[in-house]
Amino acid sequence: MASHHQHNPQFFFDALYCEEEHWERGNHEELSSLLNKEQENELYDGLQESPSLAMARSEAVEWMLKVTGHYSFSALTAVLAVNYLDRFLHSFQSHREKPWMTQLAAVACLSLAAKVEETQVPLLLDLQVEESKYVFESKTLQRMEILILSTLQWRMNPVTPLSFLDYIARRLGLKSHLCREFLRRCECLLLSLVSDYRFMSYLPSALATATMLYVVSSLEPCIGVQYQDELVGILGINKDKVEDCCRLIQEVATSVDFHSSNKRKMGSVAVPGSPKGVMDVCFSSDSSSSDDSWAVSSSVASSVSSSPAEPLSKKMKPQTTQSPKNAIF
Repeated sequence: MASHHQHNPQFFFDALYCEEEHWERGNHEELSSLLNKEQENELYDGLQESPSLAMARSEAVEWMLKVTGHYSFSALTAVLAVNYLDRFLHSFQSHREKPWMTQLAAVACLSLAAKVEETQVPLLLDLQVEESKYVFESKTLQRMEILILSTLQWRMNPVTPLSFLDYIARRLGLKSHLCREFLRRCECLLLSLVSDYRFMSYLPSALATATMLYVVSSLEPCIGVQYQDELVGILGINKDKVEDCCRLIQEVATSVDFHSSNKRKMGSVAVPGSPKGVMDVCFSSDSSSSDDSWAVSSSVASSVSSSPAEPLSKKMKPQTTQSPKNAIF
């Protein structure tokens, strides 16, 4: 009998709803607030015009995701770090084509996101692990953090796709183990998409909805349409945009190049770099800043770390570096 229920599409669909709670007016106001505050990613057009910047951004995001896995940071920390990086690169345009600038910004953005979301944050030197191309001094990174905070006008709590995942979870009263696991898989899928700049063309609400639909359809294709109508109805978003985003996720999932990408890990769970791989593994168990406001210190140097930093669960050891190869002035 239990086996019959587990393979019953309607059983799965009902289980996702779990114990639906009474939804009061204040919660509808929360959704209205999220929809009003969500913004398009203004860096998208710039990446379309500059392949080199798109590549640098992709490499920086991949590095941030590796470090996120190394230290078992939350999915929200990773998503916030990417959000900070995109907003900063859009506003701070004059130096963003320099090879070291994007990496410097990536380290600082990840550090800021960890300080916002995590209870334990590595030292700035210890954060530079996972084959970082450059190792920057703490003072340089601290200056960069201040510049990023100023450029973003200290707006460090943006609306992201995870904001809508959290809303849907509470909207539908997702409390059971199955529901929590469903949301975890959605987070894993989102993290496998953030390095692809094409997904920057979608609002957070549309990307969150498409992510949930892909996860559901991967389990039970026959209820995908029904679940889509439910989600679009709850969020009141553009159905065509959601369907377009779903098609892109499917395209990426069947891409040979994407399937060959390296695997990442989130905590103790290996997270592949493709949506299909996520399903296979997880389901088996306004601002600007003057260019003169910050100058690159002559102490910024490219180097390779002599040893990786220990995970947070172990005792932190000071990171040592080799002599710098090429100083950047």
